Amino acid sequence: MAELIDLTLTLGSGRVSLVPGLVGVELEPIQTHATHARSNQKLCLATHIGTHVDAPYHFIDGAATIEDMPLEKYAGPALLLDLRPVAKGQTPLSVSELENAGASPQSVRDKIVVLFTGWAEAESGGPRFYGHGPYLSTEGAAFLAECGANAVAVDFPIDKHPDTPLSTIKDFPVHRLLLGQNIPLIENLINLDQLLGKEFELWALPLKLKGGDGAATRAVARIL
Repeated sequence: MAELIDLTLTLGSGRVSLVPGLVGVELEPIQTHATHARSNQKLCLATHIGTHVDAPYHFIDGAATIEDMPLEKYAGPALLLDLRPVAKGQTPLSVSELENAGASPQSVRDKIVVLFTGWAEAESGGPRFYGHGPYLSTEGAAFLAECGANAVAVDFPIDKHPDTPLSTIKDFPVHRLLLGQNIPLIENLINLDQLLGKEFELWALPLKLKGGDGAATRAVARIL
């Protein structure tokens, strides 16, 4: 049996940072073992919290929503780029840094490109996770798109976050560029250090929400 590595934050745990302007995770009982001899719970959460995926509609009006995206966009062969030596807080990751980590048209094409900075391991669950970490440059996003990436997966907020949740069309350029080319995002991964030096597939199939702009996922790496 192939080795599976869980890359997913536990929803409702203290390791999940609250996205500015969005609700957190609320889980409450509807029925309990004491009252109904079984357990049923109510779950309330934003579509972009914890380990989740984005659909193009998240930033592109009229684009595909989560239930209409091909499953192949969220699963398949992956390429890990170890960017820890160059990742710095509030600093964009450049094309040359991606290339030095192993990105090229040959290595990226039809792969889920996984950008590993160590930011989630260090800061997820804390107040610095959003707005203080590294982010992908717009040029870097364009390079991955030109190389034919199937999807882009990250352990850090991929865009520089604006100072207020009241964003405008000028904010989140990396989201707009990649999603605009039907390249989905897989966000807030953990345990990426366990993938160093290994060939693997990444599986991050989302909840099938009607009209969804994104959804929670149980992201898993399958070691080949």
